[in-house]
Amino acid sequence: MNARLSRQKGIIVLLFLGWFISSIDRMFINIAILPIGKELEMDAATFGIVLSIFYLGYTLMQIPGGLIADRYGSKMAIIVTILVFSLFAGLSGVAWSVTSLLVIRFFFGLGEGAFPGAATKLMSENVSPEKRSSTQSVLLVAIVLGGFVASIAGAYFITQIGWRNVYICLGIFGGITALLYMLFLRSDKTGPIEINQQEGKVSFVSLLKSPSMWKIMVALFGLYTAIWGLTSWVPSYLMNVRKLNLLDTGIYSSLPAIAGMIGYLVGGWLVDKVLVNRERLLIIYGNLLSAICIFGMFNVESLTMTILFQNMAAFFLQIAYMGILAVPLRLLPSTIMGSAFGMINTGANLAAFITPAVMGALIQLFNGSYYIAFSYLIVGTILSLIMGLLLGNVRNDIVQNHAGSKTA
Repeated sequence: MNARLSRQKGIIVLLFLGWFISSIDRMFINIAILPIGKELEMDAATFGIVLSIFYLGYTLMQIPGGLIADRYGSKMAIIVTILVFSLFAGLSGVAWSVTSLLVIRFFFGLGEGAFPGAATKLMSENVSPEKRSSTQSVLLVAIVLGGFVASIAGAYFITQIGWRNVYICLGIFGGITALLYMLFLRSDKTGPIEINQQEGKVSFVSLLKSPSMWKIMVALFGLYTAIWGLTSWVPSYLMNVRKLNLLDTGIYSSLPAIAGMIGYLVGGWLVDKVLVNRERLLIIYGNLLSAICIFGMFNVESLTMTILFQNMAAFFLQIAYMGILAVPLRLLPSTIMGSAFGMINTGANLAAFITPAVMGALIQLFNGSYYIAFSYLIVGTILSLIMGLLLGNVRNDIVQNHAGSKTA
């Protein structure tokens, strides 16, 4: 028992580290794009495309990456994806033109796209279903913590060694992380016996036939429209509209990461301890309160109130996210978790690909005004809220598909 618990804790630590370094690599562009855009002479539309292109590759790899993890094992998938995205993180530091940067960032996204499904599968193989949401919420803190570090430390190190050298360092750190996985993650299919016994088998085809899985996917698309719109364009808004300098922008942009971390933990606790089988409440009210906060954020004169509303929006968005994520984590077996997470995460990252480019085009179309662009984010939260209302008795849908796949 002690050996099993020790192994489980070791896996959680390794997964936390993997999520953390992947988040820094992914989020650093939101600060680095400011000096990159200046050096490579980008307009607002190009600015948005550079922010988005990573997520085209990232989105395309979500389902294939999950299938690879389910077929060949989570350990192998994690190590390979960390090595690949670390390589292209380093190559980002030698980009010589907008075109080269776009190509590098596309392959950067492809490399990192397999990580979420593989990491979630590894977690589910070692944690019982009733504890997966709270465990995943702890791991997802690493994503927000990575964004926090990318904003503050990224802004600082850009001023010290330049954005190119920061990217090269990130590539090196990623390689070290992959080495740690090779050395200390000894097996990838040795989850506790009682977890394996309580799980059946389910096919990827049955997931595609589940209306609830598609609703969850669309809900994440709407939610991530708001999340990534705020993440990618608030730094530019603070500099161009609020007239902050780069370092202050990095500091203010990092604060929602703290609010998001709290949101993850509170949401994970609520779905596992308080609102068991009632995740829809988090989806509905989390999105509603987020929409109100985003509206307040760009309709107040005070910088302090803008930052306050932004942080509140980040908190409620992650509350809603944990409500959405709880359903597949609790109901689906670890054998299909990579594919399942890849499927629903496709919705999230399709929004991450589309949103920055759409916002850039809207800002340019309306002569530098951010009002319509931020209003677009509210539409995303409303879409996610509607999917929460439509989910209905999701358990009957997924369990029936699950049962059907076992008898097939």
